[in-house]
Amino acid sequence: QKFGDVKIQIGERPRKVTVFLNPAAATGGALKLFTKNAAPLLHLAGLEVNLVKTEYEGQVKKYLEVLEKKDTDAIVVAGGDGTLLEEFNKKVPIGVIPLGDANRFAKIMYGSDMEQVKFILASTMAVVNGFSKSMDVLKIEGEDGKSTYSMLGLETGAYRDARGKVNKYWYFGPLKYRWTYLRHTLKEWPPLLKAKISYVVATEENMKPKLVKKSQETPTMNKSSWLSFLFGNRPKKSPDIYEETDPDDTGDEVIEEEVTTSELTLMSPFVQQDSHSIKATSAGIGPSELSRTDFIKEGWQRINRGDQKFGCEGNKSMLVKKIKIVPQVPEDSQLWYNIDGENYEAMPIEVRLLRNKINVFYNHVPLPS
Repeated sequence: QKFGDVKIQIGERPRKVTVFLNPAAATGGALKLFTKNAAPLLHLAGLEVNLVKTEYEGQVKKYLEVLEKKDTDAIVVAGGDGTLLEEFNKKVPIGVIPLGDANRFAKIMYGSDMEQVKFILASTMAVVNGFSKSMDVLKIEGEDGKSTYSMLGLETGAYRDARGKVNKYWYFGPLKYRWTYLRHTLKEWPPLLKAKISYVVATEENMKPKLVKKSQETPTMNKSSWLSFLFGNRPKKSPDIYEETDPDDTGDEVIEEEVTTSELTLMSPFVQQDSHSIKATSAGIGPSELSRTDFIKEGWQRINRGDQKFGCEGNKSMLVKKIKIVPQVPEDSQLWYNIDGENYEAMPIEVRLLRNKINVFYNHVPLPS
């Protein structure tokens, strides 16, 4: 409420926040969660809130295409991890309010020991406080030229398939999370996927951003100044300004492989728990041989640890500048990608890391428990 009590100057407007709410999140309970826990904080803080309920895929992207900087000071994505960034604009900071069942982003950003209500309060207060920081995103481009963006990463394979069927076993209650892994072992075994991958190994050299000189207008001399004309004074040239662009692909060595694996994962630097000297996408390839016992054991361990991590410790891991995945899917079956909690039918894709492409609200000081 102290934010709402702050006086503004005459002619000054309150901060405008545009909220994109996914009503389908939390099994249809997202609107109730937002109205009860997040909306009061935003209103008490004196923010002008414009709520947009998303009804179809791609709606956010279309809205942002016509949204001007003067129309909003912040964008808030309210939903589960699956409420993806269909488009982003670095000029407008983004807040993420977790309202779904899978809140991997919130657990990494705010801590894994919070209940959902505390996650909502913490993420909402981050928007109210207004402190933001630059973050990396993964650009995932399909063969049709369409792109989506991920702050977490991508998963495909046996573990994704088992976890994706959890709600199918609702009649088991809380045990459905464990039963789904048991049930998956009764199908055709082993559940392996085949794919052709081509990638460029990330190095300090090829991950360096390219500096490009920013064009500037040449300052003009004041024509009315006869002294400038007389003494030959010329306007001083402004110093050159350079901006970072994505690394150049020239000279990259592309490695091609055919893999047969139980799972394939891609992680953004935000999710990676191991500290690397290079900021790059982490690609993980699971084992080609997997026993039923090991599958169940690993699946249950993922439940216990809150499923914040991608893949298993024993997976082959490598840092890549970019990677192309061409899945080989039999005609009588389907393969799915899980991208930030949302399922996409598998297709050939190319993934690369975009550095510092988005500004995200965060809590610069821990909130009281």
